[in-house]
Amino acid sequence: VAAAALPWAPPVFIKPVGGGTGKGITPACIVRGRAALGPACAQLLARDRQPGLIGPYLPGREFTTGIVGTGARAEVLGTIEVQLLDTAEPGAYSYSNKEECRTRVHYRLLRPEGDPAAAAAEATALAAWRALGCRAGGRVDLRCDAHGRPLFLEVNPLAGIHPDHSDLPIICGKRGIPYRELIRRIVDSARARLAGEG
Repeated sequence: VAAAALPWAPPVFIKPVGGGTGKGITPACIVRGRAALGPACAQLLARDRQPGLIGPYLPGREFTTGIVGTGARAEVLGTIEVQLLDTAEPGAYSYSNKEECRTRVHYRLLRPEGDPAAAAAEATALAAWRALGCRAGGRVDLRCDAHGRPLFLEVNPLAGIHPDHSDLPIICGKRGIPYRELIRRIVDSARARLAGEG
């Protein structure tokens, strides 16, 4: 890694290319100085044995938006804000924080009406879902920059669906959408696509 070539000033965030549920994400992923970037990347490569992604560290609010459907029929199920508690590892929705979410994380259901950042997050999430050709159901993760603008982090087209522990069912639960209804919507979307209905 040529730290001088990065277009962003520190802090930056490094993460493994692959691995769900925050695998490889720890507070050490926040690199606060250029001199520390090379060693941090070397540690990531040695630990995770895969390439990493480097981007600007986004210090603002963190959202995850649930989506069901394909193409023009895709729609937002809801958005939650991931709020780390004092018991959490700081600064990142890490693997450890996700595994211990009951004691480390508060999930706050957002209403886009009256919350411009939430409305922008949902619009960005839906646009990304459609642009990337995602299908049936999943999630889009976003985080706000220092100016409060939500930016796309990643899409989860095979999002976890554990009824008690995965973000997509958590979103639905907070919206009053039963778990069986979530599964029905995903299956109906897949059936419609396979039948050539979109």
